[in-house]
This record gives sequence, structure tokens and C-alpha cells, in this order.
Amino acid sequence: MQQYWQQWCEKFVQLSLREKGLITLCGFVVTILGLLTLLIEPVFEHNQATTQRISTAKLETQRLEADILLMTAKLNKDPDQELNQELKQLMIESQALSTQLAAIVETLVSPSQMAELLEQVLIDSKGLHLVSLESLAAEPLMSNANENISNYFLHPVRLELTGNYFAIVEYLESLEALPAKYYWRSFDYSVEQYPTARLVIEVYTLGTRQEFIGG
Repeated sequence: MQQYWQQWCEKFVQLSLREKGLITLCGFVVTILGLLTLLIEPVFEHNQATTQRISTAKLETQRLEADILLMTAKLNKDPDQELNQELKQLMIESQALSTQLAAIVETLVSPSQMAELLEQVLIDSKGLHLVSLESLAAEPLMSNANENISNYFLHPVRLELTGNYFAIVEYLESLEALPAKYYWRSFDYSVEQYPTARLVIEVYTLGTRQEFIGG
């Protein structure tokens, strides 16, 4: 190795000044490039990795900010908003139903007059025998309903009588012709011993009080 180095030095001494300058410059450049490769390249690669991590961190930060905004919006929103809206709609419908029901009740015969009305028509009829006429217990119009609807009660009256077919038909026609309004709930007609038949009917009206109907 020393021999080669000595030979190279002898050859270098024999070169001209210009050639020595060029070789020296080339050696300097090669040395500088080597140093740059050894020192700067790792720094450049490190910077690239750092830049990539920064970009990834920015994307993650943006995603977290979006999640925070979404959660904030959900927290600021009233959790009962939909339920309150639905309840409001139901209350509006209930009020409308209550108004309609009140108008219907005004057209019906009052509970206190129901039994008296049935009996009066029976008195005016011929060929009929009254077996029983009783007021049944009042019933809430709707159970577990809102306050407006639950204030109404159904007042039924049960009537049982006997007579021939034509007398019963005439009685029913007289009831239907009455100006007072009421509702039919049940109707049971049977012939026990011809020509005598038995009629059991239940009719009802509506009222705002759970009162007993005389009769």
C-alpha cells in the first residue's frame, strides 16, 4: 500500500501546476460530496419523515375537531325535542277531539233524562209489559286517556219488556223518532211463547259527571 502511495506521489510531482490544481480541486469536490452524503442526506430523510408525521397529525387533528363539533352539536340539541314535538302534536289532536266530543254531548239527551224518556215512550205504547228498567253503572269513555277525554262518562240504561211483535216494532220506531239523541249498545229479541216476545235493549248517552241516573 505504501509503495502504491509513493508511486502516486511521484506521478503527482511530475504533473504540471495546472494538472495538480485540477486534481486537487476534484479531490476537494469529491470530499465535499462525500461529506454532504454522510451528513445532509440523513437530515433530509429525517425532515421528510417529520413532514409526513406532521401531515398525518394535521389530518388526525381535523378529524378530531370534526368529531368534537358533532358531539357539541348533539349536546346542545335538546334530547327531548322529538318527544316534545310529538307530545305537542298529540295535545293538539286531543284538544280537537275534546272539542268535537263536547259538541256531540250537547246534542245528546242528558243522563238524568234517559231512563225517564224510555219509560215515557213505553207508557204511550200499547200491548207492552215492562219487566225492568235500570240504570247501569257509569263507565269512563276512555281509560288511561288524557284529562280532557277522561272527563266524559258513558251512562247506559238497560230496558227489558215483553209484548207481541207489532207492539215491540211500534215502540222501537217511536224511540227512533224521538228528537233526543242517544246511542244503542245492544239489542236482544227472542220469542218465548208465541205471540209473546221478549226484548232486552241497552242504550246510552254521554255526560261529564259520573252520576247515577234515576229510573
